[in-house]
Amino acid sequence: MKNHTDVMKALAGARPAQLDPPGTAPLPFALTGVPAPARRDRRFRAAGLIPAGALAVAAVAAVAVSVTGTGGAPPAPGGTGPATGAARPPSASQLLLAAAERSSQDVPGTGRYLVVRTENGSVLTVGSGASTYRMTARTSFETWLSRSGKEPGRVISQPLGLTPLTPSDAAAWRAAGSPATVLVGKPLPNGELGPGSPVSVAAGPRRSDTNRDAQTYAVGADGISVRDLKKLPAEPAALRAALLRHFDGGGGDVPTDREQWLLTVTSGLLTEIPVSGPVRAAAFRLIATLPGVRSLGVVADQHGRAGQGFAFTSASAFTGAIERRFVIDPASGRVLGEESRVLRPAGTTARLEPGSLLAYQVVLEQRITGGTPPE
Repeated sequence: MKNHTDVMKALAGARPAQLDPPGTAPLPFALTGVPAPARRDRRFRAAGLIPAGALAVAAVAAVAVSVTGTGGAPPAPGGTGPATGAARPPSASQLLLAAAERSSQDVPGTGRYLVVRTENGSVLTVGSGASTYRMTARTSFETWLSRSGKEPGRVISQPLGLTPLTPSDAAAWRAAGSPATVLVGKPLPNGELGPGSPVSVAAGPRRSDTNRDAQTYAVGADGISVRDLKKLPAEPAALRAALLRHFDGGGGDVPTDREQWLLTVTSGLLTEIPVSGPVRAAAFRLIATLPGVRSLGVVADQHGRAGQGFAFTSASAFTGAIERRFVIDPASGRVLGEESRVLRPAGTTARLEPGSLLAYQVVLEQRITGGTPPE
């Protein structure tokens, strides 16, 4: 049986950089022992805080929210969820500005740590024998972020196992004998599965890891600290200027277009970064000014929580067009989560149906506490 570290490597190597949904930051590969690919950070993240024990799903995870709540049989890309009566859904600008207004009223409490609980999932093409099918790898995370940046952070993670994505995938898995381990390999440009490593489909043990180094986040190719985040302006034009100071032309997995780069980076402030309510409000207002953002109407996340959705698209010859979707809680202005789906299949997604889920994240809880991280 493969040990825990080998499983981390198998999952980390399974997902090529080009297939990561738009806005997904690369993993801290130094923690896995897997050689770092030639790629750049594409969003803010606590790169120094993610422990090796969390990489079982961090290696394949990207954030998202499912419109169907099941991860299978998705609606048409760019479509809307169920209508609320006969009311016309708000435009993207209306939705974002309303979320900004709510966020500007979000006054944080006092306490040493910001605690965020999430569930992350990534859809993988796996194999057993001569069969290939798709399974969703899920992991729960409870992240304790030091608000001062001086105290150690902690991540408590638990792999929740791999499950077939759709009924047809479940049938293929059962036809293969319902194997307890499957091969996880890199999808090739022709849509086939490259050489893989065996990974268990069962849930794993809970793991707690502490990071005593300074917590840093990535924007473009730059790293910034928690203290730097506190200096981000709460006015859209000033926030735009502050973020663009980190734009170096993009390239690799990073958009080379300034507006697309800015859209990717700014959206990271909504789900990935412990910024204040006023800064989040500025991010919403800035996104409202950027091209390519559209409203999805009423949608629901993987846990069935309803909200207002918006989306934008990123395209490349290697992956085709990928749609990144967000769901906002209209009562609080917070993002419940996000997901990435195939909009127009091509390259590594050529064999997938339009609307196929690639990855998701749901934000289950955010709170500030004066307590101490659990062991």
